[in-house]
Amino acid sequence: MKRRTLAIQLLRAGRGAMVTTESGRLRYWSVSLATCFLTLALSGLILAFATYEGRDIRGAARVPRIMNDDQHGASVLWAWGTDDVEGRQHAVIYVEPLVPTASLPPGLSRWPKPGEAVLSPALLEAGKQEGIRTRYGSTVGTVTEDGLESPEERLAYVRPRSTLLDATEMLSASGFGLPKSGITSPGESMFMSDFKTFAYGLIGFTLLPAVALVVIAVRTGSTARDKRMALFAAIGAGPMQRAIFTIGELLIPTLLGLGAAIAICIPAFFTDVPFPLVDFTLSSQDVRRVTPWLFVAGCIACAAVLATSLLLHPVRRPHSGATRPTQRLQRQRAWIPWLFPFAILFAVRGPELASDDLRLPIYSLGVAFVLATLPSVTAAVTGWAGACLASVGSRTGCPGVLIAGRRMSAQTRVTARFVAALSVAIILASQVNLWVGLLGENAANAMTSLDRIGTSLVTISSNTDGATEKNRIRAFADALPEDAQLLRLDEGHTSGTGAGSLVLTGSCRALQAIHAACSTSKVPLAWQGRDPRITELMRWTALDINSAIFAQVHAVDAAKQESDGMSSMIVISASGVDLSVPGLRELVRTKLGMKATAEPLGNSWLVGAKDLAASASWVHLLGLLGCLATVLAFGLSAFSEFLEFAREVAPLTVLTNSNALLGTISGWSLLFPAILASAIGGVVAFWLTTPITVAGRQQSSSNLYPILAMGAAGSASLLCLWAWRSAVLRAASWRPVSG
Repeated sequence: MKRRTLAIQLLRAGRGAMVTTESGRLRYWSVSLATCFLTLALSGLILAFATYEGRDIRGAARVPRIMNDDQHGASVLWAWGTDDVEGRQHAVIYVEPLVPTASLPPGLSRWPKPGEAVLSPALLEAGKQEGIRTRYGSTVGTVTEDGLESPEERLAYVRPRSTLLDATEMLSASGFGLPKSGITSPGESMFMSDFKTFAYGLIGFTLLPAVALVVIAVRTGSTARDKRMALFAAIGAGPMQRAIFTIGELLIPTLLGLGAAIAICIPAFFTDVPFPLVDFTLSSQDVRRVTPWLFVAGCIACAAVLATSLLLHPVRRPHSGATRPTQRLQRQRAWIPWLFPFAILFAVRGPELASDDLRLPIYSLGVAFVLATLPSVTAAVTGWAGACLASVGSRTGCPGVLIAGRRMSAQTRVTARFVAALSVAIILASQVNLWVGLLGENAANAMTSLDRIGTSLVTISSNTDGATEKNRIRAFADALPEDAQLLRLDEGHTSGTGAGSLVLTGSCRALQAIHAACSTSKVPLAWQGRDPRITELMRWTALDINSAIFAQVHAVDAAKQESDGMSSMIVISASGVDLSVPGLRELVRTKLGMKATAEPLGNSWLVGAKDLAASASWVHLLGLLGCLATVLAFGLSAFSEFLEFAREVAPLTVLTNSNALLGTISGWSLLFPAILASAIGGVVAFWLTTPITVAGRQQSSSNLYPILAMGAAGSASLLCLWAWRSAVLRAASWRPVSG
């Protein structure tokens, strides 16, 4: 009974110790924030797994049961293709029921009639400006959520017009729905990274910074706490009593942080929640499916915070000194800043001297070298500036500048810990933006082609052939806008040489639009004066850009010209203005074939770049959360150091009867190094990313670096204002004690 009473008293004592001092209150809220962040990070991993699992479950439910050989019992014809809206790919599923009793795929309430389509809500919203409602036929409904892999999935079910139905391009199926067996359903999952890759990103960008935040939070304000632990040990308190006291300190803030995390997650149990910065909506049914595991994540987070506090607060032995770094160890090692110039030179110029397969590893090693040495450079600069400030303060008689300068010059490692978060966060954010948005050479060339000619030339593809093809091509050509001209491309070889050649055939007006002679016989197209659109077209064919090109007046819908290569069609603007790609896509699906497409040059690479950009938005969101946790962790560390310093200078503040003293000290000790670190981080980030180009294109916007620097400086400014206010309150509560 006595032990139980003692335990309760220790719990209460620990709770009281957390709220009676400014450093205790800082630790209180720091632990709450760290617990909340760690809980959300662990829950994020669970929700990511639930989302991927939910996609697999709903995707498997709409996979057709394909009949390979025996067609008896087939009830539906099925095929799929892809299309894009605003450069983002989506799946288009073509269906044709063979019997009235054919089972519907999930998400449909009835079979669409020939020439009708059912689109997902996200596709309807995204394609509003492109006229998506009429691209595949008449839109007669929306796909419900049970037929979508996720609420924001872009998907279309299309029943082709009877005149365009190509049964040979479709598969026979007996129905829909397969057990979850790793089969990828045509849809959103095809354009996304797998769960393992995403989990690595979550761990690196959110979980590890959350762990760092927990470690810093439980050590915040630990000087006073270490003294209490030493006192407990001196009066005979055992390990169990000290552990109970520690738990009493952190139990309420830990539960408060857990409650905040639960409050943030509660809406996701009842409604689909859209995420900021990314095109993603969290499905409430996925959240409800993993509710027990979310409870486990909260318990693990609370236990981890309490265990970390117990492990990081060992009993201070009489001969060991304080558990915190002593004044002797607060100076930065003098030789580290001298490595920075070699690090930046190695990162920027080193890859130029290496072979192709070693350039990326060398560049990555150089960036890591820069990240390791940059904080010490900033600390060295602020230490030098501190000595100058102390000299200025001494000459001008300004005590705040004098004290701040001497503190900066004497405790450069404290400064390094603070500014490391800012400079490293800026450089990491710029590197993330660089590499996730880094285009391959083909994608960069496609963007260059689009910059040069726009959409004044659009490629057309159709899988039909024979008499059906001739009739459809004729109907398509007749339906084209007046400014649009149709040309046929036949690849072959020049007689006698075996070199590649290209024959362009079309009407006289179409040939004149590309500055070609209007002749019924093949006429070579001279290099001089060649239309730039034809030059760009040659870059995207299988032929060399210097291959021979011939032009000939001939009906596009006539028999194929003599060639042993590929044949295709293009639509070209006679006036040179951009053509409406969405309008052409609707037209080809109406006149040429159910899976016919119309695309600008290199569009497949541009679409891939858009998919990469969608993945990059996730990296940006997670990176933002990770940077926030990192800055908070190191900021809290510096804040705690400053509060301890404010306690030491509190008598001077009271004697001078001026709060401006602490304001001056906090401004020069915290704000000045933060702004300096932000500026240096922005410049170094620009220097590291500028040499990375693909096909002559700079991959990062020059506006990114000042935005990152200003954001970091703004965050640091808020932290410094908070530190100044807290220090003023602490100084106001100081009273002289005798003896």
